[in-house]
Amino acid sequence: MCRMLGIIGVNSVTPLKHLIDAECSLLRQAELGRQGDGWGIGYYLDGSARLFRSEKPVYSEPDLYRRVAASISSKIIIAHVRKASNPRGLPRDKLIGIENSQPFKYHNRLFAHNGMIRAVDEVTEFLGEYRSIIMGNNDSEVYFALLMRGWDLEGDVYRALKWIEEIFSKVIESSYKDGNPFTSLNAIFSDGEKLYAYNRYLEGSNLKSVCYKDSPYYTLTFLDRGDVLIVASEKLWRDEGWMNLRNGDLLTAWIDGEKVKYDVEHVLG
Repeated sequence: MCRMLGIIGVNSVTPLKHLIDAECSLLRQAELGRQGDGWGIGYYLDGSARLFRSEKPVYSEPDLYRRVAASISSKIIIAHVRKASNPRGLPRDKLIGIENSQPFKYHNRLFAHNGMIRAVDEVTEFLGEYRSIIMGNNDSEVYFALLMRGWDLEGDVYRALKWIEEIFSKVIESSYKDGNPFTSLNAIFSDGEKLYAYNRYLEGSNLKSVCYKDSPYYTLTFLDRGDVLIVASEKLWRDEGWMNLRNGDLLTAWIDGEKVKYDVEHVLG
């Protein structure tokens, strides 16, 4: 599966430490976990969402990765390293490509996902006109399009995630019988004003984080430093300040004056 992180800061951040230099940077996570199926960094420049993506293993082009990271200065950043899932059983050459690398962008929203959507074709039936968002063969992109539709339909991220959970319940009841419809809906995303992180998984309780191996694989964690907040698939360095989200939690973070504030809501239960 994939690894990802998000940053929101009062002041613009250049993410060299987070992506490359930290003991458990995103690059180090990709090396240890063999996330070799593409990478990407999304950020905001003058309020507009920007993307850089590659279909290559991030550890095969570290100089490019460093140059891109060093060139970014933004208050909101989302980064992703990919290990491709393949619920449809497609040939590998159909899975790899820039269009399949994350984050994904829709208008001014950026989105990254860790997990596999097994009921990908069943869920696609609920997309309506949002099916046109999908450019590749990545099951994560179907989830992305579903969230974009739910967000626009409900006008609120919390309600959109509730709507998505209802969709999966309908899929299970109506047609999907092959185990869990997804492994994880873990996602980090933004609209340019707020940073969101949803921690939601059905599997993986027996798996551990790739660096320190001291936390469950699918448990998102965050670090609040007052003027900057980091959320990631696993902690980037040893620090007692990292806090884990519960399964079903939605973290919302925003800038308020000289502080980053955040709220955690439980979507399920």
